[in-house]
Amino acid sequence: MGWFTIKEKLFEIGDRVRKGFLSMGADQAIVIPSHIERLMVRFSNNKTTVVQNWSLMGIDALAVFGKKKVITRMEDLSEGGIERGLERAVKCAPMVSDSETITDVEATKFPDRRSDQAIDPERINDCISNCIDAAMKEGGERSAGIFNAEARKVAILTSSGGEGYDERSSFELNVRSFAGEGSGQGLTCATEMRALDADGAGRRAGMIARMSRERVQWSEGSYEVLLGPIIFANLIERVGDASSAFSVEAGVSFLSGKMGEKVAPEMVTIEDDGSDPNGLNSRTFDDECVPVRKTAIVAEGRMSAYLHNKSTAKRFGTISTGNAGWVAPSPWNLKVSAGDISMDEMISEMRRGVYVVSNWYTRFQNYATGDFSTICRDGTFLVEGGEVKGALRGVRISDNMLRILGSIRQVSSDRNWVRWWEVRTPALVPAVLASGVMLTKAQGS
Repeated sequence: MGWFTIKEKLFEIGDRVRKGFLSMGADQAIVIPSHIERLMVRFSNNKTTVVQNWSLMGIDALAVFGKKKVITRMEDLSEGGIERGLERAVKCAPMVSDSETITDVEATKFPDRRSDQAIDPERINDCISNCIDAAMKEGGERSAGIFNAEARKVAILTSSGGEGYDERSSFELNVRSFAGEGSGQGLTCATEMRALDADGAGRRAGMIARMSRERVQWSEGSYEVLLGPIIFANLIERVGDASSAFSVEAGVSFLSGKMGEKVAPEMVTIEDDGSDPNGLNSRTFDDECVPVRKTAIVAEGRMSAYLHNKSTAKRFGTISTGNAGWVAPSPWNLKVSAGDISMDEMISEMRRGVYVVSNWYTRFQNYATGDFSTICRDGTFLVEGGEVKGALRGVRISDNMLRILGSIRQVSSDRNWVRWWEVRTPALVPAVLASGVMLTKAQGS
């Protein structure tokens, strides 16, 4: 199906739903039809094991009846299926509590945004093979991982006449390599296949796995810690979550009450940017037909803005930041400013510390204060006198988000896009060196 045919189909069914809600008594409506193609390739022991394809078309819709908001999703897009979906949504309206904030629906018309990137299984297979070969050359004995490709087409129609159409593609390769009991991780992601660095991801995974074979003893305590881009992206995603005005209102944000306060060194700026053409999650419009934009969450170390949809903005006495979410505003793509020192230089200047490549299972003991823990995986190393002395086993970071942000003392000049199953909000991040990070031993280590 060509791009124009898909666009026509999305607008045809979207307009049917829009008109249907208005004819059934809705005061306002926003309809978001979408078509998503996905290809997932899994590999293990250096061989492809699973290939899966999805082609999904559906409609998300918000209808306003007086002071009541109804949100629904329809996946049966036959004429009868749409009628049943409309009827179910209308019947639910009387059961919904009145909303405190009813805002006007936007009438903005956006120019089409198109993508010529296609999902090419042969190129993806070559990409995976190159990644595995590169890992083996660096000492990885066997590799496993996943390649995800997605082509996303999204339209928006509002009862006020607002319309938009947006096409995007994204590609992500995540690899774990193993050497004996050592393991390492590498990844690459981009909006175009040609921008992927499969060789680099494989080399990093293989090299880290090889380095992880040499284990050294360590003790729990406070360390200077170099957080590589993969783990730092995971922590920055939590900053993005905490910056949502919904999280602030719900009492689960460690950034609540911090507006204008210093939360990081001056060298650190954290932005949400849904307008970046290289952002894997970028889009022209948000779910309320508001243009997306760049928003500085932390500007030169100071808390600068929360992320808003129109409802939270009205309650906070400000304007939408283009981050709807009908219920909760959320970030599109997170970015952290670059520094002026390389990662190699950062390691060479460490007198005694720990370098962490990646992590799994970040969990909060208290969302409101930012107390959390996370398990370091696939590359954790003791550094003494600027040299890596060996790998550590069973390391857990048990600390506080605000304390770690405030203790950053160096930021690398290189930044990487990161997205994988532990980081679902794409993030363009450097590596950072933080002081006094509390490391504890995971159970059984």
